[in-house]
Amino acid sequence: MSFLCVVALMLAQGFAAGPELVMQPGMTITAETKTGSISVSAAPDLKRTYTWEGASRSVTLWPRKERWYGSLGAYYPGPGEHWREHNGITRGVLQEGQQHFESEQEALDWLRKQSGYYPTVYRDDGLVVSFGKTLPRRQINVEVWQILIRGAKPQKLPGSDDSKISVAKSKKANDA
Repeated sequence: MSFLCVVALMLAQGFAAGPELVMQPGMTITAETKTGSISVSAAPDLKRTYTWEGASRSVTLWPRKERWYGSLGAYYPGPGEHWREHNGITRGVLQEGQQHFESEQEALDWLRKQSGYYPTVYRDDGLVVSFGKTLPRRQINVEVWQILIRGAKPQKLPGSDDSKISVAKSKKANDA
């Protein structure tokens, strides 16, 4: 009987775990991709502000309840035209989370695949930003990922360019 209680407790704790995020309130990540410059700022309660081409738009991400293509992060599927129009964009399809791999080669394979979807840049420490536009759908796609290899951030990833992504943190986490 005690074995079943332990298993039930472990399962409950696993389901109660929060999303595996990259950003903390007060953090801003700015990336330069082939699409252009994108900044993502984090506020409390999964609120994110996306700034591109001189405009900023905000959403509150939805935490994932189960893994989706490896991620237990947060997302916003971009229902309807939820933003005021800017340069033809009225919606964002957005993701943030961690990607866990057993080897550097698995991570590099994932990065190659990711780069096929949207212009993607990444740093030595595994911070990844993808930024694309789909003008016929009037949307931007922005994804922020943290790669972990065997549970740790990498030290050096082939093909990385640390100059393409910067991270700033406000002095007070609740400034955002």
